[in-house]
Amino acid sequence: MGDGHHGGGLGAVEVAAAKDSPVHRLDPRSKILGLLGMVVVVASLPAGAWAAFGFLAVVLVGLVAAAGLHPLYVLRRMSVEIPFLLAAAILPFTAEDGLVLGATVALKVTLSVLGMVLLSSTTPFPSLLRGFEELGCPRIILEIAAFMWRYLQVIAGEVSRMQRARAARGYSARWLWQAMSTGPLIATLFVRSLERGERVYLAMLSRLYEGRMPRTAAGPLRMGVADALFLAATTLSLSAAVLMQA
Repeated sequence: MGDGHHGGGLGAVEVAAAKDSPVHRLDPRSKILGLLGMVVVVASLPAGAWAAFGFLAVVLVGLVAAAGLHPLYVLRRMSVEIPFLLAAAILPFTAEDGLVLGATVALKVTLSVLGMVLLSSTTPFPSLLRGFEELGCPRIILEIAAFMWRYLQVIAGEVSRMQRARAARGYSARWLWQAMSTGPLIATLFVRSLERGERVYLAMLSRLYEGRMPRTAAGPLRMGVADALFLAATTLSLSAAVLMQA
């Protein structure tokens, strides 16, 4: 079943990242360096650099196609940019040359989000953490990210179970007064999350946890020819984009 047929949420990201494609098989470090570098260049482009924006959009769409990501899946993942696009839509009415500025902001946000969707959807989260670890990212940040990812999954699963339980009891939020049950639902979820956190913490202490997680993967990462070609192509693309607006 394609990506576009999976529901939203963290599960869809894990399914997409577990696929196989030339982009998926790249070393996580090469994807991190290439795609984060692209985000930096996109953010630094001046207003009205339409040729550079268009060129980088073609590059990113080509990578999405090479990764075999379903267009509907990508669009769902990019929905996080909607608040920023709404803010950009106000600029034509509030700033001088606001139309150009608003379109530039919208393009920067869209390309940056697309790059991050591509990175997260072609790299399993443990491999992504290992890539950042090998690149020198502080371990405390990686541990926080690992806990956050795990607990988001736990909370999402808890919410799903509570919703199924409500539906099994005939709950249907078709009327305004029925929505009042959302408050108790959130409170219950908060209490259950605290209880789950306490149990996990005690379990970690019983396993002699001392504030450091074990390494995210065994064995060293190795970059191959494909990774070198990817980084070289990315560097050339970014250089071309910078020269286009010079």
